[in-house]
Order: sequence, then structure tokens, then C-alpha cells
Amino acid sequence: MLDWKTAILSLSLLLLLAGCGGDNAITIQTKGMVFDRETLTVKAGQPVSLGVINRDGYAHAFDMDEFDIHAALAAKETLTFSFTPDKPGRYEFYCGTPGHRMAGMVGTLVVE
Repeated sequence: MLDWKTAILSLSLLLLLAGCGGDNAITIQTKGMVFDRETLTVKAGQPVSLGVINRDGYAHAFDMDEFDIHAALAAKETLTFSFTPDKPGRYEFYCGTPGHRMAGMVGTLVVE
């Protein structure tokens, strides 16, 4: 069950991302040692606003090498990243916390 602070933060982030317009506003969450979505799809040449919510009581990280995104995510923290993918392709994102990637905390950003 979500506590009220996490629920308000999540709702605020979703409203903020919805206000950005376009189809490239997306949100993912941590759920133990996985992300809640393994595949994210966006459009090339359009700005992306990516919200990452750490719902866990311990630290994670969010990394996507091709877009030079490397950030620590404290317990219960939410971060938002903005970037513009220029070319279509498949790009891996993962949790860079030692052992988490190997445990399956990975996904794919598909740029169409």
C-alpha cells in the first residue's frame, strides 16, 4: 500500500509529465529488483521526459549509457530526466547499483 506522501508525489509527477505534451512523457517505477516496465517506446527527434520512481526502501540507480544518464536513486526518491533521442534504435537502461543489473534490473528503450 502506498503511503500518502508517495501517492501525492506520484500523482504530481504524472500530472507534470502529462502537461509536457507529446507521446514521449513516460514514467517507470522500481519494484524490488526489477523495473515495472521492461520496454519503453518513444519517437526519434522528439524530447523525452522520463520519470523514474524508486518505490523501494533501499537505494537503486538509473543508467542509460547511450544518453549519458547515470543517477543514484535514494530510497523512495523520484527523478525526472529529459533528453532527445536522435536516431531510431534499441537502447538498454539498467540499475547500476552493484548486483542489481545482474539480478535482472534492466530494460530497453525503443526509439522509433
